[in-house]
Amino acid sequence: MFVIVNKPHGLLVHPSDSSSEYTLRDFLIDNFNINEVGEHKREGIVHRLDRGTSGLMICPINSDVFNQLQEDFKTRKIKKKYKAITQGSLKGKSGEINLPLIHSQNNRKKREVGKNGREAITKYNTISRTQSYSLLDIDLITGRNHQIRAHLEYLKTPIVNDVLYGAKKISELDSKTICLQSYDIEFKLFDKDYKFSINEPDYFTSIMNM
Repeated sequence: MFVIVNKPHGLLVHPSDSSSEYTLRDFLIDNFNINEVGEHKREGIVHRLDRGTSGLMICPINSDVFNQLQEDFKTRKIKKKYKAITQGSLKGKSGEINLPLIHSQNNRKKREVGKNGREAITKYNTISRTQSYSLLDIDLITGRNHQIRAHLEYLKTPIVNDVLYGAKKISELDSKTICLQSYDIEFKLFDKDYKFSINEPDYFTSIMNM
């Protein structure tokens, strides 16, 4: 058994050492009997989205589902698609970014491209462009931490409002919001196929119309 959550931007997925604020994990504890599902302080969590990223997450609420989903994420059996708005445009309308990632040498909160890093593959297709911005459809082949953000910064097209990864601050968005959304997730669980999709948030439209 599982629930699908549309995580709002600004919400942490699980508690951190530096914050005691309410998290998605706390919401799951409050609403479902998951005290024994997963590890302490990460009950019901088998994957994560960054604080500033919104969108779909699968949250198992029993141990059998937790164990199966955890294995399926490790073996890349779960397909996730994202939408992002970038500053500027990538050179090709569509393509594959295959650049390994390491911990940033200058900021431990970040990842960066490095030749001895872990394999990271991001496929993209440009949905629309304006003079300032591009709306991308992104297929995440590997699921490295901050993968999309680091790849797009390296290509000098950072995600809109992602100041940590080189973007300009946009006054229309708060500091805990970046223009990145997990909008589609597809997986098989115990021989049954599941697919969930959501529309892009209103602020995406506002940015593309600026």
